[in-house]
Amino acid sequence: MTLMIILGGIAALYLIGLLFRLASLALPVCLGLCAFHLLRDQGYGWGAALAMGLLTGIGLHLTGRWLFSRTTSANIRLLIGLLFMAPAGAAGLGAGTALAGLLGIDGGWRTCLAILVGGAAASASWRSLAADRSSIGAMRDEPTVR
Repeated sequence: MTLMIILGGIAALYLIGLLFRLASLALPVCLGLCAFHLLRDQGYGWGAALAMGLLTGIGLHLTGRWLFSRTTSANIRLLIGLLFMAPAGAAGLGAGTALAGLLGIDGGWRTCLAILVGGAAASASWRSLAADRSSIGAMRDEPTVR
């Protein structure tokens, strides 16, 4: 019984970590799904709609990360970061509300937990973008050997 509790706790911590790692993907996934449903509703086949949804999501993800890492303007970086943080925060807010429901928390504490998880997911999205910027910047600063 004790082993089951320990393994359940480890699994729960893993899933919470996975939520925060995947937070930066909320915007590309949502727009990819929107592109898929838009093309599917307009009469295109499943294959074409799926391919366009995947290309939209992956393209937006790579373009956003590339722009965030290459731009030198703080305002543009802030705008790109906020574009990725807003859907991640909304996804975290929903996950926090569901977690509070599973734990049986009601009232104001439910709202506090949901806001806390939403803020943590949004900051995880920002950290994910900023980590890519620092790793790319470090690669650019290396001296070239000839």
